[in-house]
Amino acid sequence: MTDERYTIGELSRLSGVPVRRIRFYSDKGLLPPASRTMANYRVYSDADAARLELIQALRAMGATLAAIRGMLARKTSLVELLALRLSALEAEIAGKRRIAATLRAALRHPEPSPDDIRRLWTMTSLSNADMRALTERFFEEVTGDGISPEWKREALAAGTPELPEDPSPEQIDAFAELRAMLSDPALIASARTDSASMWTADFDPAAYHAAAGRILASIRLAMAKDEAPSSVTGLSIARDWLDASAKAMKRQPDEAFRAWHLDQYRRHHDRSLRYQQLLAILRGEAAPGREWWWINEALTALRL
Repeated sequence: MTDERYTIGELSRLSGVPVRRIRFYSDKGLLPPASRTMANYRVYSDADAARLELIQALRAMGATLAAIRGMLARKTSLVELLALRLSALEAEIAGKRRIAATLRAALRHPEPSPDDIRRLWTMTSLSNADMRALTERFFEEVTGDGISPEWKREALAAGTPELPEDPSPEQIDAFAELRAMLSDPALIASARTDSASMWTADFDPAAYHAAAGRILASIRLAMAKDEAPSSVTGLSIARDWLDASAKAMKRQPDEAFRAWHLDQYRRHHDRSLRYQQLLAILRGEAAPGREWWWINEALTALRL
């Protein structure tokens, strides 16, 4: 079978792609000509025509020139490229659905309010991908290299806000408030200082979080029985928490360490609780309980 040869004009007529576009692809290295004539005109083959058709199809799906170049150079497989494009397209569709939901909510009222306009701006200015990037940047600025990568991954998985496809006005407001929190320079600076004070070389995060999980389970059981923080049970749990957390942090379970706990709670609890409340709104979950308030009341009542 003879391989046909085409001038750039002939390839343009055959493919329906303008000459200027073919020349652009050639100049970018995506469609180098099979050969050139004695007069230095570009000549293309049937294989080049098929390659041009593939490039056009991928561009129509939204693939970048860099992604197409990687696929054509066999650095990225076609399956990988299509999977990446599908993921991006699904995220784009989900974003459009969220904007449509906001518009529907605004149009339920005869005259949209300023709050409706603000929510629409939130939906058009911040995607879930943007929020993930913002959350990752927050954690990087707060923790630096002092925190274990495994803990950081778990914290990001648990704490990254994500807006559902058909959000309620309350969820959009929660999303916007979380963005403001994660962008707050004062919050970032404060969290960075506290992270450095906790994540010392002696800190054992696995032991700390295991102890916290066990203590929270004990607190919930005590609260279900209407046990007061200052009860015998409450004081016992407070003593257990002080000892276990001190061991994980290589500290002494003394008055200074209790004061550190109470100071951490005083300065951060309201903000941390609000963050968890907003996440719960986004996820359609029950609001977080008052466990940390309870244990700090018990710590306050504990006699050392």
